[in-house]
Amino acid sequence: MTQDAILKKQSEIYDFSLNENGDISVADFFDTAILYSLFGERRAGEDEVIEPQRRRGWIGNGEFENGSKIWLFEQARVNRDIMNRIADEAKKALQWLVDDGYAVSIDDPETIYKNGVLCLEVVIRRSRDKVDRRFFELWENTANAS
Repeated sequence: MTQDAILKKQSEIYDFSLNENGDISVADFFDTAILYSLFGERRAGEDEVIEPQRRRGWIGNGEFENGSKIWLFEQARVNRDIMNRIADEAKKALQWLVDDGYAVSIDDPETIYKNGVLCLEVVIRRSRDKVDRRFFELWENTANAS
């Protein structure tokens, strides 16, 4: 079983939720892992970003790169090709959950463009009957999708 800390919103900040024993409350889900996998910035290659200082990424990444390259598309004009590339990056970023045995499979993520907002839906199958489905708004006020 994988456990993640439960956070509760207090005003404009989040804090750990404590159980009756004073321990941090946990639940059987992947929210932290999913968020870090999708929105942690994986370093771009030379062919993707020419200037080395603009390739982002985390200095602690060694042979195994964490995060995704979804950030590469934040300034792109939204079209079907860009939406497909974002979905591909999302699936690559989450694949480690399957490789490490935390999930059985990752469905092909879906990108949805509606009312100027680009969204991403991911489905992680942890067993035959346990499915985590998450929906994220990526960017608002993007150019019209074509």
